[in-house]
Amino acid sequence: MLPEKEYQMWPDAELLALLRLDDRKAFEMLYNKYSPKIYHVAYNLFRDKAICEDLVQELFIDLWTKRNNLNISSLEWYLKVAIKNRVLMYIRTQKATLDLSAIAMLTEKYATDSKLLQNDISTILENNVERLPEKCRQIFTLSRKEYLSNKEIASRLNISIKTVENQMTIALRYLRAGLTDYLPMIIAALILIAES
Repeated sequence: MLPEKEYQMWPDAELLALLRLDDRKAFEMLYNKYSPKIYHVAYNLFRDKAICEDLVQELFIDLWTKRNNLNISSLEWYLKVAIKNRVLMYIRTQKATLDLSAIAMLTEKYATDSKLLQNDISTILENNVERLPEKCRQIFTLSRKEYLSNKEIASRLNISIKTVENQMTIALRYLRAGLTDYLPMIIAALILIAES
């Protein structure tokens, strides 16, 4: 291991070569140099401080784990692409996990014998819909219960389509958050029903 001042003067290619040889100081220098930049990239895509910090940590842990097999020409480019992919994967995974229409579809498909589960989910959704701000609730109801398009809702309420889209996004985000606490129970119940 070399003195810290020497590491700071070295280009990324040299630090990567040292990293491949298990040099922790080289790793620390790369981490200190790039983690703030990578965090900034992540935060611009997904504005959740804690999650972005976790994703950056995971990325650097992965970099350390794969250090002996690294074949990177531009570390900065590699890290920026890698963090974007991690953020997008996280967002996709969370939406898949909390997608209301997927839950409704699974419930319809597998819970025909379980009116109790359907009633529980319906009650949770209805309670959360009732808590939405008035305009948001009205737009959500027109969309999901009267099956109106965004254009039809905008026309009926004399508002812009963009306002309808924004209010639907707010409503769905709120309803997903409201289901998060119940999601493990719902999924477990659906799995049990599917297996029976």
